[in-house]
Amino acid sequence: MPDEAQLIRAAQRDSAEFAPLYRHYVTPVYRYLYSRTGNAADAEDLAAQVFLEALQGLPRYRHRGHFAAWLFTIARRRAADHYRQPTALPLDELLTPADDDEPLSLTVRAETLAHLHRLVAGLDERDVELLRLRYAAGLTFTQIGAALNQREGGVKMRLHRLLARLQTALGGER
Repeated sequence: MPDEAQLIRAAQRDSAEFAPLYRHYVTPVYRYLYSRTGNAADAEDLAAQVFLEALQGLPRYRHRGHFAAWLFTIARRRAADHYRQPTALPLDELLTPADDDEPLSLTVRAETLAHLHRLVAGLDERDVELLRLRYAAGLTFTQIGAALNQREGGVKMRLHRLLARLQTALGGER
């Protein structure tokens, strides 16, 4: 993507110039919202609302290197407005499928995913949100830190500890 700051300034001058920013962020925003809703139609509607709100708020936006964090803050608010209760993270659709279709491999994968679903369902919403931002939205640690108003190092440590807990609970599987 060309220089993000230049794209933002161009979009602030002319809303038609918002298209490159939209194209760059639409997939991560959609994936994040899908991870929140578990429903493609809801995720599409929410993504449209996020980009409309971003486009309308762009004249007031002051770029400090955290456009993704600003955009995902809007997405988080929209998702919270849409669903006040946390929803299950659709892990089976976010994880890559098994390389083979052996019945034993498929069974083991299904059991592991079911166990992972139960583990994630037992996490607090802050931890689930961290997983969504990192793996569904694909944000960097810096972007997550800016979106959550936390330091990058703290985000890395929290995610590392969370993944270690999940791995231990899964029995050391990878």
